[in-house]
Amino acid sequence: MVCQITIIKLEGYGTWTLTLGSDREYALQILQSKIYSDLQECFSAKNGLVFSNRFDEFIAVTNQISLDDHKKIYDRLSKKNESIKISMTIGTGKTPLEADKKIHDIKKNTKNMIFPNIYGIQENYTVHEGQSTSEIENHCGLNDLKILHIDINSSTSIAKNLSTYEITNLIMRLYLAISDSFLKEESLTFFLGGDNFMIVAKNDIQIKKITEIVNFLISSTGIKLNCGIGNGSSARRAAEKATKSLDTIRDYRRGGKIIHVFESN
Repeated sequence: MVCQITIIKLEGYGTWTLTLGSDREYALQILQSKIYSDLQECFSAKNGLVFSNRFDEFIAVTNQISLDDHKKIYDRLSKKNESIKISMTIGTGKTPLEADKKIHDIKKNTKNMIFPNIYGIQENYTVHEGQSTSEIENHCGLNDLKILHIDINSSTSIAKNLSTYEITNLIMRLYLAISDSFLKEESLTFFLGGDNFMIVAKNDIQIKKITEIVNFLISSTGIKLNCGIGNGSSARRAAEKATKSLDTIRDYRRGGKIIHVFESN
């Protein structure tokens, strides 16, 4: 059971932005949005998912996406954005957090190397730490990935007495609470927009533990949450099942049965 993630970073971005003069922020926001759009298009075509991390950095869930596919995406984006250097760092681990930490180690160890197309890949496309190309490409089982989709139940009623910015403040505080809770389980949380969050969870976390965390978040924040759980061999398939689970929760509620967590088979 292995999670593969890829961190895509705009290298030397801070220094480069200074060359654009003071009236640059609008241009940077446009650029970051376009790069995110391109990345999502490229990786989702291979059944991956991309999450914006800090706008100059993106995290993709890339189970079953090969090294060759990564290189093709890298080449396409590099040609489209010639003034920006892009790096991709691939990490695998038993949990999403472990994969993220491996990426940190890879980048630290290759910091003084000549800039490689994709960090962690040598000339023969063998990944550091003894992982061969075939091991990276074939490590996935049928349902290696577990993704959770959380939203707020009746968010409209919660927000009716709040201004637009106050709603954002509430959502960001909730985001931090969800992230903190699931980070303890070596899982990574991302804000999708609106009142939706997606969690790339460790594969062996049980529905009992997830329910415990969700109930804690509900009681500590006073906000009612729904959590759909999905399992799949790729990020898109797992996310699809998680969203279907969320829809099932709503169906149950319309039928008079209140549940907060559901996992699709």
